[in-house]
Amino acid sequence: MANLGILSRFVGDAHIKVVNVDTEMSFAEVAEACKVHSVGLHVPNQPGKTLRVRRTTDDDSAQHFPATMKVKDANLRHLDCLDVYFV
Repeated sequence: MANLGILSRFVGDAHIKVVNVDTEMSFAEVAEACKVHSVGLHVPNQPGKTLRVRRTTDDDSAQHFPATMKVKDANLRHLDCLDVYFV
């Protein structure tokens, strides 16, 4: 178990947040941890939709991480930027 700071770029939010996650967390849990800092504050909630997480890229073309995948298995580094978005 280890903490890792990531940059959360929640789609629709103009602010990037630093969010501490545990390397044992799933990406579903990462999405929920990021949601707390954006949804209802800068981004409206979208009930019935699923949250996804992907690496931030210039053209937003990265595939999302599987919801059950653990952070430790994604080869992330401290302060990597991740997109969080509803589908």
